[in-house]
Amino acid sequence: MIARFPNKFRKTLSLVLGLGTAASVGLSAPAPASAIPFQDLIVPGIQYFQLSNLSTKQKAALGGDIHQQVRRNYRLGTNAYVNKVGQRLVRASDCSQTPFKFYVVQNSSINAFATTGGYVYVHTGLLQAVDNEDQLASVLAHEIAHICNDDLINKLKQAQLAQGAASLAGLDRSNLAALAYKVAIDLPNSRDAEFDADAKGLQYMQRAGYDANAMPAFLRKLVNRSSRPTFLSTHPNAKERIAVLEKKIAAGE
Repeated sequence: MIARFPNKFRKTLSLVLGLGTAASVGLSAPAPASAIPFQDLIVPGIQYFQLSNLSTKQKAALGGDIHQQVRRNYRLGTNAYVNKVGQRLVRASDCSQTPFKFYVVQNSSINAFATTGGYVYVHTGLLQAVDNEDQLASVLAHEIAHICNDDLINKLKQAQLAQGAASLAGLDRSNLAALAYKVAIDLPNSRDAEFDADAKGLQYMQRAGYDANAMPAFLRKLVNRSSRPTFLSTHPNAKERIAVLEKKIAAGE
């Protein structure tokens, strides 16, 4: 609960949840991913991206296009505090050359997600659930790791293979962004991708000077809630994740 937070964190969190004068856009509540059928997105078009060899600049451009899709479906704001914690972790990450951007989604569910090119989104419901800055850092570090690991790009490649379609490089820019948004929202990351994001996120926390124990502690808090967050159902077993994280911390990994 917010009342248990230290005064400094409580004051900062109130600014996050209120979003102050930050601009907000999109709908008043989150909407599901676009209902555009996959097959309708595989259309002849100009070659825009070559998924197997994207530059940092191209990933940022694709992330920007996806962000326009996110804006249409979520009410977003920016906050200096969330950005400060995120940028501290980015500097300790394996992809610090990526221009990261952090957004707060005004929604009461406990959730966070990332796309590509440095775009990270955290729900106000999750901000209410964390007890301190270290736990917030554990969530942001996990999402930053998904971006550093190119997990959305890998899911796009898998979607292409699953459909037996021609190269996604044949999509025009707007349709590729629509497809990427749909994949990012509707298609869960693989078990390996989630464990890798945990492991890398743990490293980023330690390098940035955060308490690594906050990552398993926050997961344990979510598991012990009377109503577990929906997103846990799309992730590997939370108790297994906690055990793996605690083992890594004990081993100094």
